[in-house]
Amino acid sequence: MQRIPSLRLPQCLPHEEAIRSFGDNLHGYEPDFWEFQYQCYRYLERVPDALLAVRYEDILRNMRALVSRDRDIIPIQSFLSSWYWFRKEHQTRLEFSLRNVDLPIRPPTDVVFDNLASGAPARPAHPNAGDVLFRYDRKTHIERIADDGLIRIRPASGFNSLENDRARQDDECKKKAFLPGAHTRISTREGIDIPVLGDVEKTVSMPDYYVFCMTCDWDESLFSEFDGADSCIVIKGVEEFAQRIEHATADQLPSWYFHHNPVEYFDPYERIKNEYLNAGMCKDFRFAYQREYRFLWFPQNGEVADGFKFLSLGSLRDLAEVHYRVRSDAQPGSQHGPCA
Repeated sequence: MQRIPSLRLPQCLPHEEAIRSFGDNLHGYEPDFWEFQYQCYRYLERVPDALLAVRYEDILRNMRALVSRDRDIIPIQSFLSSWYWFRKEHQTRLEFSLRNVDLPIRPPTDVVFDNLASGAPARPAHPNAGDVLFRYDRKTHIERIADDGLIRIRPASGFNSLENDRARQDDECKKKAFLPGAHTRISTREGIDIPVLGDVEKTVSMPDYYVFCMTCDWDESLFSEFDGADSCIVIKGVEEFAQRIEHATADQLPSWYFHHNPVEYFDPYERIKNEYLNAGMCKDFRFAYQREYRFLWFPQNGEVADGFKFLSLGSLRDLAEVHYRVRSDAQPGSQHGPCA
């Protein structure tokens, strides 16, 4: 019997063969089984109440952005799956119940989560496809990208200083995850156990690198996430765009390794078996709603990422469209929609 009620779950499951490919079965999609799993491995047991509240709010923020019918059919083990987020929400809420602590916000039990991406000028072929990219920013910056291909890449370490911008504030050269203290054993060389009072923090780090960030999907709420953003450039010719970026940095960063890919998101408190963390290509799942896509330059011979660099790709009008934020308080005659 379930201890807590579940939210309104998706009506569609992944194909049975997709479920079996992960060594799973239909029980893995049932809330009572999620509760059984959690009480066997209570990975949030020692997380402080305040951090647990932030986690719950972050999960709901992600659900509003990421739960959709095209994600219902993705197996639950992937952060791309709607089911992944329903399980995370349920188990986090269960931890509050086990503590007899009130939730920070009321659970949306009567809500049907389905992000329809209304008004989207373009959509990817599937989640994280990377075949169409978006960047939200101020109009002056966006139009400069479209007209002149002027792009600013920055050292990843620079994001640490964005104190008033939670959407972009992260240690991009270092990623933290935790081993639940109640399920972790630490001993001396002599085999004497050392008491674990909290959780054990594990850190993966790497040298500083250059990065340029975009997103994989349209979401009007992202205008509000990035300070001052009122415009969005939509890149439809992604491979050509990447080639122009690589060519533009050939002289400025001649020996750096260039790469581009969607970001992988991970739960810092519940790691997947054999999950590999790369500090440049993965992020804490509290940022998952951003659906980030990154262009990266890694040092190969001890080079140092030193200050901003500006790339000039030439006009991108053959690859891109510019769209402006549509505000509910827009005055008649205001300019919105695609830019010619």
